[in-house]
Amino acid sequence: MSTDVRTPAPLAAQHEPERHWWVAPLTGTVLAPALAAAVSSAENTFADRAFLFTGGLLLSYALILPSWFLARAPALGRRRNGLVLGGCMTAAFFPAVVSMAGWTLFLVMLFTGHIDG
Repeated sequence: MSTDVRTPAPLAAQHEPERHWWVAPLTGTVLAPALAAAVSSAENTFADRAFLFTGGLLLSYALILPSWFLARAPALGRRRNGLVLGGCMTAAFFPAVVSMAGWTLFLVMLFTGHIDG
């Protein structure tokens, strides 16, 4: 047995906060509306289907918002980046996914005889 008694390092020294933790959430917060607007204007969904723009933006912010409140530990940086990436992808692909699901549902109902074409 050893009689060497060492005091553990302070918790603050073990878990130093990330210096630039805010870069990813800020990038996602700015980039998500730009992506949603670009995709919606490319597909002319501003006037026809505004819910695609609004839904894509709200869902993307629902993913990006928790990245602002995660602990500033370096171990959570990867999770923070993943949330921001998911939010930006949601803003970019939401209109296409909803449109594709709508057309698929329409064609299935048309071919199975549930609606008349």
